[in-house]
Amino acid sequence: MRRSVVLTFAAALTAMILAAPAASWTWPADGQVIRAFSLGDDPYAGGQHRGIDIAADSGSGVRAPAAGTVTFAGTVPGNGRTVTIRTGDGYAVTLVGLGSIGVLKNALVSEGETVGTIAPAPDETTAANVHLGIRIASDPDGYLDPVTLLPTRIERPVTSDQTGNEAAPTEPEE
Repeated sequence: MRRSVVLTFAAALTAMILAAPAASWTWPADGQVIRAFSLGDDPYAGGQHRGIDIAADSGSGVRAPAAGTVTFAGTVPGNGRTVTIRTGDGYAVTLVGLGSIGVLKNALVSEGETVGTIAPAPDETTAANVHLGIRIASDPDGYLDPVTLLPTRIERPVTSDQTGNEAAPTEPEE
């Protein structure tokens, strides 16, 4: 009996070491947030959005926001190709609507590692993007706004040229 307790403890300790906690986070794509997190009192009411959508170029890489173990890598009806990563400190990090998946279930991934690609835009009115959802893994309704865990981005302003067309972003003046 004592040996099984020691073996169980050793296995749990090894799992915690291999799946390091999400000490820092990385944006999965470089674009702007095009749809924000929105969650009311009833997580299943209509019009809610349990994550954020981040614009990116179709075919570009999608990065793991945090280190952990891939608990799902496959297709979800209605959401397409999806990867979920379980962090060592108990978050379930899900990337939805991928063009391709580059990891397998049970793989250990590092923060910033490429886990897939951005899918093409579904139509002319929607930008190509990746959906990032984060929840406390032990709570099926424990959705969190991903922006609160990601590093702050400094958006560079877009200026207009003399013709009124948008010009390239400008560097801040010193």
